[in-house]
Amino acid sequence: MARHGLLAHKASLIAGDVALTDARSTFFMDELELLHLRVKEIDDGGNIGSTRNKSTTREDSHTIHDLSAVRAKGCRKSLKSSKEKSIAKGNRQCRICGQNGHDKRMCPKRNKSSNTDIDPQDEDDDAGTQYDVRDD
Repeated sequence: MARHGLLAHKASLIAGDVALTDARSTFFMDELELLHLRVKEIDDGGNIGSTRNKSTTREDSHTIHDLSAVRAKGCRKSLKSSKEKSIAKGNRQCRICGQNGHDKRMCPKRNKSSNTDIDPQDEDDDAGTQYDVRDD
């Protein structure tokens, strides 16, 4: 019973690895058939070497290719270098003046117009009220 349990455990571990792709499973099924024939020959008292020659010719016919590298699901993005970041920022186009190299937050036209928006003496409000203009 202990041998059967150990064999079943090992077989389940191998089956988990083999079941990932169709190529692995077909290769493994072929090899299991050859192994089954070899075990039968041991019980029959036959020559084990004759099946080994068959298995070596069979292994030569199979070609196993390495699996392509796949990024894991949920994997983080790669970090950009400072050069890549500066190239990406240089392509920005301002929505106010239409020039490249800056966006509307850093536009020189916007900065000039924001300083002149506040009129310290507005005729519509109280005549005696004065406003302080602050430069940020």
